[in-house]
Amino acid sequence: MNQPLVSIIVPAYNVERYIEECIDSLLNQSYKNIEIIVLDDASTDATRYLMRQYESHIQIIENDTNQGQGARRNQGIKLAKGEYIYFVDSDDWIEPNAIERLVKQAEAEKLDLVRFNGAAFYEGGSAPKEEGNYDFSHVLKDKAVYTGEELLEKNRKSYSASPCLYLVKKEVIDQHNLFFLEGVLHEDEYFTTRLFVSVESMSYLNEALYHRRYRLASTMTENTDTHKLKSFDSYLKVFKALEIEYESKKMNPLQKTFIKRQLLSIYNGLKESPVLPENKRKLRGLESITLIDKVYLILSKVNHRINKK
Repeated sequence: MNQPLVSIIVPAYNVERYIEECIDSLLNQSYKNIEIIVLDDASTDATRYLMRQYESHIQIIENDTNQGQGARRNQGIKLAKGEYIYFVDSDDWIEPNAIERLVKQAEAEKLDLVRFNGAAFYEGGSAPKEEGNYDFSHVLKDKAVYTGEELLEKNRKSYSASPCLYLVKKEVIDQHNLFFLEGVLHEDEYFTTRLFVSVESMSYLNEALYHRRYRLASTMTENTDTHKLKSFDSYLKVFKALEIEYESKKMNPLQKTFIKRQLLSIYNGLKESPVLPENKRKLRGLESITLIDKVYLILSKVNHRINKK
């Protein structure tokens, strides 16, 4: 098997309890031609001190200002020298053969993207049913190669924003100027949507190679009113950024259809968001959402309720 360099990008912030398990899982990979770039986001706990014990094996970037996960991932992309990019969250870990399996599939079929499954878990126990596993085998076929319209349709039906669940060719990121939105939550919604309309070939491994930790006070589990409002405003910024892409003349009809589905999904989530009504007034005047779209969303909701009975 060809041994192209894989750049693994790990943004880290206040993860002193988890960073060692994460880095150890990367250093223990059966595939050895990797560079590990860990970017501390001005942690206030012992994270950066624990990182330093690995400094002879990984590239450590210590930042003095907290700018968020999107900014650190972008920083990692600029530093990466690999032919492939892989993102890992600093409180998670991957299987020892993960990178080997992904590179083998990517190289065998000359692919832009390889997707795979993840397993979610809570600290001290298994994940609750509403979280479950990131298993896409109900839509994607193991080791099948997807291109063109089928690729977009399959990704629409099995959409997951997390960049931790795919290996991507760096050339695609560079050619299409792909980046994460900065200073917002849910920055991966923008990046992954743009990525999915940019890749020309994709495959899938029906294997749980990634282990996602759910923990208290994380971005995924925080449930305060302040967090809900920040989440709402972040999704609105993601929506507006994707709206610009949707209106771009560079997009072909298939790409526009995919992005429009994502816009509808985000808009519906914003309408259902548990924030005060005055905040939802911000949704007025979103030009890409037509009256027909609004009727479609209402009818879809009605049909969903009928099917649940």
